[in-house]
Amino acid sequence: MFNRFPKLKPVSDVLVGNDEDETVFTITHPKHLSLFASPLVDEREASAHKRSHADALLTNKSHHNIHESEKYHEDEEEDNDPEVPVLKRAHEASTIQLFYDLFFVANLTTFTAAHEIDDKNTLKSYIGFFSILWFTWFQVALFDVRFSNDSVFERITKALQFGVMTGFAVVGPNYQTSWEDDKAGARALQAFQTLSLILMASRLVLACQYGAAYWWLRNYRKAHVPLLAHIGTLFVAAMIYLGLYFSFGKALSGSGLVAWYVAIGFEAAVILLVSGRTRFLSLRRTAIVERLGLLTLIILGEGIIGLCGSVGKVGIDGIFSSDVIGMIISSVAIIYFIWMLYFDQEETTHVGTLRQQFWTILHFPFHITVLLVVEGLNRLSVWTKILDVTTPLLDKFTPFLEGNPPTGNNMTELITYLNETLQPLFEQFSSNQLVQAPNITDALELIRESTDNVTFSDSVFELLSEGFNFVCENVGVEPPKEFKTGDPTSALAGIFDLFNTVFVYFFICAGLCLIFLAILFWTGKRRKLRGEILAIGVRILVGLGLSLLTLMDLPQYQNEDNSAINTYLYTPWMLPTVVICYGLVVLIDNILIHYVRKVVSKRRRGDHV
Repeated sequence: MFNRFPKLKPVSDVLVGNDEDETVFTITHPKHLSLFASPLVDEREASAHKRSHADALLTNKSHHNIHESEKYHEDEEEDNDPEVPVLKRAHEASTIQLFYDLFFVANLTTFTAAHEIDDKNTLKSYIGFFSILWFTWFQVALFDVRFSNDSVFERITKALQFGVMTGFAVVGPNYQTSWEDDKAGARALQAFQTLSLILMASRLVLACQYGAAYWWLRNYRKAHVPLLAHIGTLFVAAMIYLGLYFSFGKALSGSGLVAWYVAIGFEAAVILLVSGRTRFLSLRRTAIVERLGLLTLIILGEGIIGLCGSVGKVGIDGIFSSDVIGMIISSVAIIYFIWMLYFDQEETTHVGTLRQQFWTILHFPFHITVLLVVEGLNRLSVWTKILDVTTPLLDKFTPFLEGNPPTGNNMTELITYLNETLQPLFEQFSSNQLVQAPNITDALELIRESTDNVTFSDSVFELLSEGFNFVCENVGVEPPKEFKTGDPTSALAGIFDLFNTVFVYFFICAGLCLIFLAILFWTGKRRKLRGEILAIGVRILVGLGLSLLTLMDLPQYQNEDNSAINTYLYTPWMLPTVVICYGLVVLIDNILIHYVRKVVSKRRRGDHV
C-alpha cells in the first residue's frame, strides 16, 4: 500500500537542484573577486548589446521613432569604431552604491538635527554644507554609473569614500559661517580646515579610480584626452582644497568660502562638459536616472523623519486639535504630491546627451528646494501647535494690554485673574517635566506696583511673553542666539523673527519646487504635445504665485498695528494653501495626461489606416 505515496528524492538531489522541473531554494556563496575589473564589455556582451538595439529599432518603425532610429545608428557607428571603447552599462544601482547613499542619508539627518534654520545666517550655512555634500555624492555617482565594477580595488576605494562621508559627519556639528564668541569661531575654523582635507582626499580617490579606468582604456586613442581631463580636473580641485586648508588657518575668509563653491562648481562643469562631448563617457544608457531618483526619495524621506519628530513635539501634552491634525495631514500631502509630480513625469531614456546633462545637474537646485520645503513644513507644523495653545492666552491678555482689564481697577482681583489664567497652561505641560514652569511671582509683583498705564502694559506683556516662551520651549522651539538675553520679551521677538524666516524660505522654495519640476519635465521629455506644454505652464504659474506670497513680508505691507504677514502667520491656512496649489497641479496633470493619451491613441489609429 505504500506504493501510493510518491517516491522520495535523495537529499543530495534537493540541495543541488537535480530536478529541472522544480524551482529549488539555493544558497549563494561568496563570489570570487579579482584584484581589478575591466569596465569594457567583452565580445559576447557587445554582440548582445547590438542585437538588443537592432530589435528595439525593428519594433519602433513609426514616424514617432525617427529620432530613436537616428540615435541607434549613431551608437552603432561609435560601437564599430575601433578607437572608441565600449563600456559596460549597468541599468540599475548596485548594492554597494545604495550602501554609499545611506551615508548621505545619515549626514543629512545629523546635520539637520544639529543646525535648525532660524535666521538668514543658519540658512546660508545649511545650503552651503548641503551643496558640498551633494556635489561630493554627485562626483562619486558619475564615476559609479560609468566605470564601477566589483573588484578588490573598487571595494577599497569605496571604503575610502565611506570614510569621506564619515568625515562629513564629524565636521557637520561645528560647520557654521557666523558665530558669536571666539570659542565657537575656533571650532568652526577647525571644521573648515578638516573639511578642506576631506574634500581633497575625496577628489584624490576619484582621480585614482579614473586613473585605473584610464589604464584599462589605454589602447583606445579617443579615450586618452577625456579621461586625462577627468583626472586633471579632480587633481586640480584637490590642490585647491589643500590650499584652502591654509587659508582658514587664522580667520574666516569670505573668499575662502567662495573658493569652495567655485571649486565644486568648476569640477562638476568640466566633467559634465567633457562627458557631454564624448559619447562613450555620456550618461546615456546608465543608471543615473535611478540614482537621482533614489536621492530624491532620500530627501523626501528626510522630510518624513522630520515630520515624525514634529508630531512627537506637538503631541507632547497629549492634545491634538483640529488645526494641528489638519496641519499634519497637509504636511504628508505636500510630500506625497512632490513625489507624484516628480516620479509620474520621468522620461530621460531617449533624450539627447546635452539635454540629459542639463536634466542631471538641474537636480541640485531642485533638491535644495525640496529639502527646504520639507524642513519648513515641519517647523510650521510646530508653529500651529504654538498658536493653538497660546491663542486663548492672548485673547485673555489683550484687554489688559489695551488698558481695559475685565477686573476693573481692583488690583487683587487682577493679579488673581492673571495667575489663574497662566497656571492651567503650566499644568498642561507639567507631566513631561522637560521645561520647568517659570516663576511669575516677580512679574505679578511688578504689575501690582505699576503706577501708570505704560508700566502696567509693559509688565503684562512681559508676563504674556513668559507664558508664550514656556510653550515654545516645551515643543522644542528656541529663539536665535542673538535674542537670548534673559529678557522674555526679547525671546518672544526672536521666536517671531524665526518663523518669519521660515515663512519666507518655505513659500519661496514651495514655488521654486514647482518651477524646477516644470523645467525637469520640459528637459526630460523630448517631444511634447500641447496638453503637456500646458501642464508645464500651469506648474510655472502656480509656482510663481506661491513664491510671490512672500511679498507680504515687504516693509510697505507692514505697520505698527498690524501687518499682512503677521495676519497670515496667525491663520491655520499656510500649509493648506500649498496643499491646494499642489493638488490643483496634480489634478490638472492627470486631466491633461488623459487628454494626451486620447490624442496619441487617435494618431496611432490613423497611422495604421
